[in-house]
Amino acid sequence: MIIAHISPRSAGKTTSVAWQAHALHERGFSVSAIEADYSRALAEWDARSGGFPFPVHQQASPLFHKNVPPMLAPGEIGCVDCGHAEDHGRIVQSVLRVADLAILNTAPTVSDIDRIERLPMRALINDVDVLRPDGCPPTTWVLLNRTQEGTKAIRDHRNYLRDSGWNVFTTVIPHRQLYAQSGLRPLTARGSAYDELVTEMIYLGLLPAPETQR
Repeated sequence: MIIAHISPRSAGKTTSVAWQAHALHERGFSVSAIEADYSRALAEWDARSGGFPFPVHQQASPLFHKNVPPMLAPGEIGCVDCGHAEDHGRIVQSVLRVADLAILNTAPTVSDIDRIERLPMRALINDVDVLRPDGCPPTTWVLLNRTQEGTKAIRDHRNYLRDSGWNVFTTVIPHRQLYAQSGLRPLTARGSAYDELVTEMIYLGLLPAPETQR
């Protein structure tokens, strides 16, 4: 299974991939992190933190769709940190050709939602349908990231996105130092917002129950 974290520009994708991969690993899933971004931020985080407890692969390539599926073992989940779609559309579309799930990261702000619509992200996702074996674009859910807890903006932007036809997770990722400045130490995802996200994904049927992985 391949989970692609995407966004037009910076939206916390690297943080989301690292934390979600840790949350999946702690739940008993077999997982790899895959960097489809020339910045190598995920690899540097892996090195600075003393090493993630799962592999981190480098695949910032328009041939992602050919290279990555054979790398993953049966039942293994690949969490992909995609580069900015505005600058690296060919790589993002290569990832989306084989992604089972796309998670569109965005802050609940007018400017961030505007970037999604101006690219537009929906066309970038939908246009890969002819390149996929099933002829359908990947299932896509929006993750509200870098949020200020308790603000009206979360509710208003979630409703706007849902009214615009997007699936939106109930789980939101707070704009906390716990996530924004977590690159220098080992992570424990249990009890975090990303752990809650994994729970929601299992509930929605986007992930298998952990016991089926064994």
